[in-house]
Parts: sequence; structure tokens; C-alpha cells
Amino acid sequence: MLKPSISIGAAGLLLVLAACSGAGTPGTGKGTEEGAPAQPEKKEPITLHFYNVGGNFDAEGYFEEKFGKAIKAKFPHVTPVLIPTTSGSLDKMIASNQPIDVIFGSVGLVYNSIFLNEMQYDIEPLVKKYKSDLSRFEPQALEMIRQMSGGKLYALPFDSAASVIYYNKTLFDKFGVDYPKDGITWDELYNLSVKLTRNEDGVQYYGFTISPNHYFWRNQMSLNFVDPQTLQVSLTNDNVKSLMDNIARFYQIPGFNPDKAKMDSLTKMFFRDQVSAMWTPVAGLHVEKDLAPLNWDIVSYPTMNGSGPQPYPVFTFLNVGSKHKDDAYQVMDFLSTEEFLTEKAKAATFIPALSSDNIPKVFGQDAPLYKGRNVAAIPLKNMAKPSPQSKYYSTAGQHLTIALRGILYEGKDVNTALRDAEEAMKKTIEADKKK
Repeated sequence: MLKPSISIGAAGLLLVLAACSGAGTPGTGKGTEEGAPAQPEKKEPITLHFYNVGGNFDAEGYFEEKFGKAIKAKFPHVTPVLIPTTSGSLDKMIASNQPIDVIFGSVGLVYNSIFLNEMQYDIEPLVKKYKSDLSRFEPQALEMIRQMSGGKLYALPFDSAASVIYYNKTLFDKFGVDYPKDGITWDELYNLSVKLTRNEDGVQYYGFTISPNHYFWRNQMSLNFVDPQTLQVSLTNDNVKSLMDNIARFYQIPGFNPDKAKMDSLTKMFFRDQVSAMWTPVAGLHVEKDLAPLNWDIVSYPTMNGSGPQPYPVFTFLNVGSKHKDDAYQVMDFLSTEEFLTEKAKAATFIPALSSDNIPKVFGQDAPLYKGRNVAAIPLKNMAKPSPQSKYYSTAGQHLTIALRGILYEGKDVNTALRDAEEAMKKTIEADKKK
């Protein structure tokens, strides 16, 4: 077991010294003299180390500006330090004895990072100790982490990743096509994409591109790719086929050359080359450096049977190896309060994973980048029920992306591609069982 930072003997000595000095009784409001104001409790200075599995806090000064200042103002004895992901993966951090107290991780990444390295810690006792109000969280995000924790609570919801369509107004105007509208369906989106996929003056334009991994992870059917209890793999049924057909058709529009539109260049097609009219990352808001060159706006993610995508929250985890669990938890708790996150929502920095009536009203109001934009599309609405979360759910989504590549690049039919994905997923599970 890790020892606490102050030994029991030292703590006892501090109590004796406090008694000898005539300090006032806690909770009485009395100081060293009758009627004098109570002195705030002084805590030993500590350093808390933070790590983001996704790596998107690494920009110079970002963590200090978005988190550090607020943490130090709320907890003067805490010095927050970010461990950049460029320092190495979590297993390398463990091997080098790098202290880590709080870990940020999205639902799609935590199984193969935090859980793989057994860094998760049940925070339920700390929730009770500090009387944290869990009702403030968006219920589906809380349900996801409880599923992942086997009924326990390993993390607190923090951010709800955006699920919107970015669109380039210039291309819509160029081709005389009406802009998309909130509430657009997949079929309506496909029809728009057909109109916008064309070759003009030797330049190939594309109607719509999307991050396939996140499309599968956030599927609106809430499909159970790998059963959490039985580990039965289900990637060849009609629902998964329908899901695959829906995304594949966008890449099979005449003129949409899949050899050029490789998955790792989709963001460049929209932001740098400006040849994609619509782009859906499904996993976060883009920043000014991406959007500044564009004449752009956003609309809501396409609905399926009236439903939006599944939640894709980012959580804050308390590392089992932290030497400052109480302090680290209190910081985590603060970072997921409406007090802290309202300001971040106003600046359009994060989409709080909170069940709040106020945050949608103020979202983006202090963000010049979103002035005049359709910010109403950003806070998540009508989210689909979360798929049953298992250790292999994320990996199954990745195998489906490989299957999509097989359909587009290798000429596989959908049944063969899905059968190959299911077999690959089964082999992954069997290999794990032998470890």
C-alpha cells in the first residue's frame, strides 16, 4: 500500500501542538482570543499531476489557462502540473515511476489505457465523504461510467464531446445548394452529399466526410458489439450491416474516389484543402486555427429514428497510485461542478457533461469564434441510449472501421467485411484469455 504523505505520528504531534497553543475549537468560530475570527485551516503544499490520455491538453499554456489558474485559486495548497502525452504512454509513465494523480480519458480510449494498466480506483467512498451531488451529471454519461466500472464508480463525467456537422458555406454557395438544417436525417444528408460531390475545373469535391471510429462508437442503434457478460461478438447481424451500409454509401457516391479520400486525410480535405463540403468529427469541437480560414457554420448531427448519437463523454479518473487521493478527488469534484464548467461553456471550451438548464443558454456567449454561429446545435440533445460497455467495445468499433476500409479499398462486399471483422474480434478476445 502507498503510505499517506503525513504519518500518523506526525499528525498526532500536530494535534498536540495545536492544543498547547490554545487554538480555537474547530467549528466554534473562535480563534486564540474570545471573539477573534477563526483562521483558515492551513494545508501542507502538494503537487498534483494530471495526464490526458487523448493528448489534447498538450499545447503550451493550455492546461494552465484552462485548469491550473482555477485549481490554484480554489485550492491554494495545490500546485497542478500537466504530464504531456509526449512524455509517453501510461505504461511508460508507470515504468518510470512518474507520479500521476488525475487522468482525463474519453470513453473510447480508457479501456486500452487506464483499465489496461489497472490504474482505476473506486471513488464511491470519497463521493460519500465529501457529499458530492451526482444528480448534477447527465444521466447517460453517469450510466456509462458505472457500466465500465462494473457497478462501482471509477470516474466523474467531465466533458460531452460535440456531435455536429461543420459545413463550408463557400462550397454550398459555389454549387447553389441550400445549407443543411438542424434535425437533418441521414437520408437528407446523403441527398445533399450527392449534389455536392462533383468535379469542377479539375478539382474533385466531396459532399460529406466523417470520423468512422466515432461513428461506430456512437452508433444511434445502441448496438451491443461485444456482450459484457458473455463476451459474445455480434458484428454480422442485420443491424450492424445497416449501420455499415449507411456510412459506406457516402464514400460510394460516383466521383468520390476512396483511394484519395483515405481516412487519415479527412480533416485535411475539409480544413486545409477545402474540398469537403461537410465534416463530422463526432468527438470534439474544432478550434480557431482550424476554422479561421473557412466561411463555416454548424448544424446538429443527423438523426436516426428521431435520435441523436450516443454520449461520448470524457471522464476524470483518480489514479489508484496517487499519494494524495483526497486532495485529488476534491479537485476532480470541483472541475465537474457547474461553478467551474459554466465559464468553460461560455467560452465554448468544453461541453459540460451536466444535466443543467443554464449551460445551454449561455454556451458560446463569450466565444468570438462562435458569434453568429448556430451554437444551439452544440449542446447534446435526444442522445441515444449508451451501448452496453465492455472491455472490447472500443476495439470492436475499430474493427468495423477496418471493415469499412475493406469495402472501400479492397472491394469486399459488406457481408465478407463484417465476417472478417467478427473473426478478428474473436481472435482478440481469445488471445487475451491466454495471457
